[in-house]
Amino acid sequence: MLEIKYGLIYKLAIRNQQSAKIADLKMMKSLTASRQGIPFTIYIFLILLFSLSLKAQDIHFTQYYNGPLNVNPALTGFFKGSQRFTLQNKTQWRSVTTPFQTIAASFDMPVIKRFIKRDIFGGGVAVFRDQAGDSKFGTTQINFSFSYIKPLSRISKQFVSFGIQAGVAQRTIDYSKLIFDNQYDGSAFNSGLDNNEQFAKNNFVFLDLSAGASWYCIVQKNFVINAGAAMFHINMPKQSMFGNNNIRLDPKLVLHGGTQLGISNKFQLIPSLMFMKQGAYSEFNIGSLAKFIKVPNGGKYMALSLGMFYRYGDALNFVAGMDYKDIFAGLNYDVNLSKLLPASNAKGGLELSLVYIINKNKRSYIRKIPCPIF
Repeated sequence: MLEIKYGLIYKLAIRNQQSAKIADLKMMKSLTASRQGIPFTIYIFLILLFSLSLKAQDIHFTQYYNGPLNVNPALTGFFKGSQRFTLQNKTQWRSVTTPFQTIAASFDMPVIKRFIKRDIFGGGVAVFRDQAGDSKFGTTQINFSFSYIKPLSRISKQFVSFGIQAGVAQRTIDYSKLIFDNQYDGSAFNSGLDNNEQFAKNNFVFLDLSAGASWYCIVQKNFVINAGAAMFHINMPKQSMFGNNNIRLDPKLVLHGGTQLGISNKFQLIPSLMFMKQGAYSEFNIGSLAKFIKVPNGGKYMALSLGMFYRYGDALNFVAGMDYKDIFAGLNYDVNLSKLLPASNAKGGLELSLVYIINKNKRSYIRKIPCPIF
């Protein structure tokens, strides 16, 4: 099974925290593609550089604020409106290797259960599909989220919410796309040679549990602030294709916060930040959107958003978005600044997001629920 581990790591160098390894991977693939050949002992040495561990990393989006159920279960149903639909799609590492693709969608809504005390219960469902590298290493997951939103005063200037999330996920891999040392013919790799490996299975399924809490405060009419914390993968599900019970998915801590500052009726600043830590890896995002608002005589809400975010040690993100009535569309491009820069030529990922909020109960208490800005 030693060759299997090396082969997996050779083809599946995962995500931003391992970007330097991906750069080395591109160099190795170029050497083998040129068919100039490298000594077998040197090849094994290079492979060992990748053999420390293979840990599954969670998906991430630059426009994390447009996928609230993936940030914190406590944000389920926490918005102005009756129903919310979101869709996100991200492509990254196209300039380095086979592109990594991530698509996510969600639906959630608030439900009034105790009108007198104005407590709100929220429910929602989120799904995503992530596919990484030549081996088509993929994750498909569906999560069900539930939240309880509590106003801290009758005039509803402060809210706290608590949420839980339970999901089922499947990981898959295409072994036919992997390269093993048995396919080395003495001068280069030969894809026509049998890898002589016996694989136990090419997929597994696991249960995933998460929870979180958030706080929202309307300081004054044009100034709001919010913060939250969540813990994902509380149950540390098993993550082995070969029945190794010691390989588990590390819990992920998420801390997020932000403000919405109305400079005027036509201009808002929306700074936000998010910190994530999972095992030995961490990610810190900080930035701001500037929103330019226009309400024509017809009364249809329109706004243009422009902004920039920085993912510490990894990328600079340029963001643009457009609001029209109850629909928001956002687009961003990530400029890579990590150790992968020589291989990526500063090219990172392109991401698109859509948010649609339906307002059926325009006169009900639901309309008074604030919409957190991270």
